[in-house]
Amino acid sequence: MKLARVVVLLATLLASTLTFADGATPRELAQTRALLAIEYMKIGNMRVALENADQSIKFDPTFQAGYLARALIYMQLGVDTEAEAAFNRALKLDAANPEVNNNFGWYLCSRGRYEEAIARFDRALADPLYQSPQSAMVNKAACLVRMDQRPLANQWLLAALRRAPNDSAALRELLNLSLLDKNVTLATFYYERLKFDERRMSPAELMMGIRLARLKQDRAMETRLADYLKTRFPDTGEAQMLLSGN
Repeated sequence: MKLARVVVLLATLLASTLTFADGATPRELAQTRALLAIEYMKIGNMRVALENADQSIKFDPTFQAGYLARALIYMQLGVDTEAEAAFNRALKLDAANPEVNNNFGWYLCSRGRYEEAIARFDRALADPLYQSPQSAMVNKAACLVRMDQRPLANQWLLAALRRAPNDSAALRELLNLSLLDKNVTLATFYYERLKFDERRMSPAELMMGIRLARLKQDRAMETRLADYLKTRFPDTGEAQMLLSGN
């Protein structure tokens, strides 16, 4: 699926000031609407996000990004039938698009369809012109962890770091993998590389910090991060897990 407050301001500004020149093409209008759809999705305004995705498709039914935006919105909403239909429609327009294959792969993985997911990640990675292959590498690795193939997942995460040495998603997955393996040395190494600001950590990041603190038997760190989690994110799954004694 962590956004600065500026994204909210940007999306509001775009929505309030957006005007179209008389000579704007259907593709340009579709691009603008798809961009708005993604920005609204990021800030959690799913209704407006979906409206913009639908407008993008209406302006240009051949614009692949409009269908991808629609797929991602429905994926986040948990409406799988609509999400998968939008992914498939996007792939009909360009079956080789690495970004669509990568996102569809993560959708499939999150639904437990692991073999199908791996095939999509591999399709994305087969494109030599893919500008951000580390994204598909990290997603593939996360899926392999779910398949209990940790050594192979580790290889893909290291490959992602060779491509993008400071990729935070790869570092987070390596931290998670180290915690699963109870490797305190590696877990500490990756935690420190991420340079977390504890006051800005997400619930998932705080929970990883708590797991590391327990592994290190650092009661002060565990208590501090647990207090952050319970105070700032009391209604999250991570906080509830902590309160239940896990």
